[in-house]
Amino acid sequence: MRRSSMTKRRACFIACILPCAAVYYCLKHTLYLVEETLDLVYSAQQRHRIKTRKRPKSRPLAVIPTVPKKTSASAPTKTSFLHLPPEIRLMIYRLILGDPAIMQVRPTYSVCGPRPETWAPRQGIRDDADEPSKALRLTIGLGGSPLRQLVSPPRAGCVVYGCVSQLICGETHCFALTRYRRDEAVYYTDLMRTSRVVYDEALDLLYAEHTISLFGVEMARYFCRNASPEGMKRIRFAHVALIIPSSSWNSPLQKKSVKDTMKLLRDSLPHLQQLDVEVAVTWGQPKNAGRFWSWLTGDSVLGQFHGLERFVLKASAYLPFTRRPYGNWAAWTPQYELLESWDDGEYQALKTRVTGLGEVAAYS
Repeated sequence: MRRSSMTKRRACFIACILPCAAVYYCLKHTLYLVEETLDLVYSAQQRHRIKTRKRPKSRPLAVIPTVPKKTSASAPTKTSFLHLPPEIRLMIYRLILGDPAIMQVRPTYSVCGPRPETWAPRQGIRDDADEPSKALRLTIGLGGSPLRQLVSPPRAGCVVYGCVSQLICGETHCFALTRYRRDEAVYYTDLMRTSRVVYDEALDLLYAEHTISLFGVEMARYFCRNASPEGMKRIRFAHVALIIPSSSWNSPLQKKSVKDTMKLLRDSLPHLQQLDVEVAVTWGQPKNAGRFWSWLTGDSVLGQFHGLERFVLKASAYLPFTRRPYGNWAAWTPQYELLESWDDGEYQALKTRVTGLGEVAAYS
């Protein structure tokens, strides 16, 4: 009797548990499929946005200084923001736009973060002694791309990881360029919509003092097509990350894409002073490493730039994972090594060629 009752209990238990387990796994895999579908749709939207979006045509910025008209002593005088001295207006702009920072361009909204405290006052890019970007390695290791710059490790059971929140240049934590007030987003750049005079005065703070960080050739082309033409002429500091596959770098399409992008940056940023280029080769050493190095440092790619104040190049080969990463952030950060064809003498010759006057010893 006891055995038969135990058998009935087990049968009832299994009959109750199996449907629940089946429903659980069905819901779980359905949610995963929905999430993957949404990711594909989002990537397709971003890809379409990057390829098609372009700033509308507008007249060149022509600012005429406003001079207050003389009025009689009895007539009341009208004052406005533009009647303030330029020094006070500049202080107000700085309070709104913030201190010099690193701006990382994204398809939808850009993110920014403060410059590292170790940088000198007039330093807008990294030094040769700095290691390659760990945030860039982590983003690439997690399957990120210029289209998907905010990525996170897969769920580990019930543990959900947050997105990568570090800039690929400077390694500082980033934050969005918006402030949310109830249901509306307030952009600090809305100040520039006040008048064309204010727009012109704020351009120097918005473009000239910040470091513009561009993730991949896609973001570089997207930025040059949509940024303010007057603002791009004021940019002095730029960081560019080039993601190049090791197996297909020598294809005509890949080489043309990199070459045309660097030429576009050279022509769009005529007053560029400091340039930081980070090359990430995925995965492993490139085929024909010597030819890759000659092409990268030649006149068709990095040798196009001239008259810079500072130039930094970091070229790394990301090593493939020996096994599938699991869990924490460190497991998803691929190891890297210097290019086999790296030559310090040729690199210094490239720096001298690009800067013209050689390395600037001091920032002040």
